[in-house]
Parts: sequence; C-alpha cells; structure tokens
Amino acid sequence: MTVATPSSESQFSRIVLGFVLAPMLPAFYAALFFAQPWAFPIGVCLSYPAALLVGLPLFLGCRRLGWLAWWQMSLCGLLTAVPLELLYWQLGAPPHLGAFDPLNALALAGWGAFAGLSFWLLAIAGKTPITLQVFFGLGI
Repeated sequence: MTVATPSSESQFSRIVLGFVLAPMLPAFYAALFFAQPWAFPIGVCLSYPAALLVGLPLFLGCRRLGWLAWWQMSLCGLLTAVPLELLYWQLGAPPHLGAFDPLNALALAGWGAFAGLSFWLLAIAGKTPITLQVFFGLGI
C-alpha cells in the first residue's frame, strides 16, 4: 500500500488559503466578541499588511529551517503582531478605545498568536488538497 503525498501544487494552495483567511480571523472574532462591527474593517486593514510584510518572510524562513510546528507558527503570528503594537503605542488609542497598556498589548499579541495557529491549521496541518468541495464540506 502506498501513501499519497500532497503535490507541491496542493500544498501551495493550502498556504495561499492560509494567508487569505488567517489574517481575517482575529479581526472577525474581535468584532464579534466585543460587539463592535466597526472594528472588523480596521482590523482587516491592519492585519493583511502585517501578514504580508512580516508574516510571509517569517513563514518562508521557518519553512526553510523546517520549523513548522503549531507552536512555531503561533509564535510567528505573535511576532507579526509586534509592529501593530508599536503602531498602537506610537499613535495612541482612539478616544473610544482604552489607552494602550500591557493588558491591551497582551490581547493584541494573543490575537496574533491565534492567527498563526489558524494559519497552521489551514496551511500546514492537513494534507488534503483544497477544493471547493472540501472547503465547503460538500463531500468528496
């Protein structure tokens, strides 16, 4: 019995899917949990550039070194949130948000770690090629 290995094309599609969906999840869940729908577009506008400018180089470096465990991708997500924390600290909080403090910084870092874990689940953990039937659970 032979074990089918994922093609590089299917792995590439999983990585693209991870970079498309994972940065959106923290913004979505933050808006949902805190009942602040205005936070979603702002979160998306901040998380995608951070994912591309910081997260993508981190991922490529980790992949080259073979560091693709769930905790390593979570750590990459946390590190991807650091520039946003620096921006938040420098610009200050809008009047309707709490002031920048260690608790807010920890929460933002946690959302980054969540995005990294989500990326791992979408892009690395599975071996099934991504198709519309698999993605939407329509059966195989």
